[in-house]
Amino acid sequence: MIAVQILGLALIVAVAWDAAVTVLHPDREGLLATAVRRVVWSATTRLSTRLGTFVFALAGPAMLACTFLGWILLAIVGLALAVWRLLDTDFAVQTPLGTPDFADALYYAAGTITVLGYGDLTPLSTQAQLISVFGAGVGFTMFTGMATYVIEVVGGVATRNRFTLALHDDARGQGGVTMLTDCLAEAGVDETRERCRSWAEHLRAVDEMAHRYPLVAFTYRSRRPEYDPERALRHVAEATVTALVAAEYAPGLRTAAEALCSAQARMQCTVAEIYLGDAVTRRLADPVPSERDRAAVSLVDDSLAAALGVPVSQAEHRRAVDTACRTRIFLEGLHRWSRSDPPQHEWSP
Repeated sequence: MIAVQILGLALIVAVAWDAAVTVLHPDREGLLATAVRRVVWSATTRLSTRLGTFVFALAGPAMLACTFLGWILLAIVGLALAVWRLLDTDFAVQTPLGTPDFADALYYAAGTITVLGYGDLTPLSTQAQLISVFGAGVGFTMFTGMATYVIEVVGGVATRNRFTLALHDDARGQGGVTMLTDCLAEAGVDETRERCRSWAEHLRAVDEMAHRYPLVAFTYRSRRPEYDPERALRHVAEATVTALVAAEYAPGLRTAAEALCSAQARMQCTVAEIYLGDAVTRRLADPVPSERDRAAVSLVDDSLAAALGVPVSQAEHRRAVDTACRTRIFLEGLHRWSRSDPPQHEWSP
């Protein structure tokens, strides 16, 4: 009996820890939350091939619901195990249940964890009372944390959506290269510098959301294309490469371009560590540019020179080439993970 009680209490503690880590810790995600995220996303990507991409809009809510339900059910089972053998001796039964069994323990645990408590099973001994109060406390705290987490997630998704809408409006149906080139040619260096700083702030917000809410940061999707985070990330990555090249023509843009590049690199590493796996993370940490990446930067250089009406720069653009390489690695990994259409860069032939 003691072993079963210890097992039940240990299960409650494990569930409470998993929930606390997911909801409260800024750098961690619970084991159950991680497992649910991976299983639901894998199922969603498989279903999308049969039912269409609209199922992606259901992935985020399904992850939250399944995670919360998993915590509640495991806490109920844990409390049921803890009180099961006490029902005969340590509880007053006010309804003719007969000999209490495990189903009755589950019934009592469900009422206690959800803080409903019908009163037909009442703990009498100190041990039973302490276990019941502990279970009720865990349940109340868990429900409060889940409600708070949902509110924070909705706010985080709204922040991410503002980023995708901003990039959608800035791109105006074009890519990131045209987006930055037109801004530089039409509005000048000062406006382009402010635009780069704005994009960097958006990327930091996305990075923080992915870091803080890995359960839903890149899995909470909308059916509307302007809210697609992958498209927005492609546009801003192209703009980052273009800004780094443009700094050779407009030195006043260099600081903002490098800050944008740093914000993007950090965001890409965060997303890769959470969603894309060790292989992509390692390649991002040590990129090896190919001729394809160098050709991409050359096309960007030609586009800028033509738009600004100046000779093509003879600079090597090493940082731009490295950034183009990281962008290719990151977006290809993101494409494989989400099974979305292959990324087509504006600089692609």
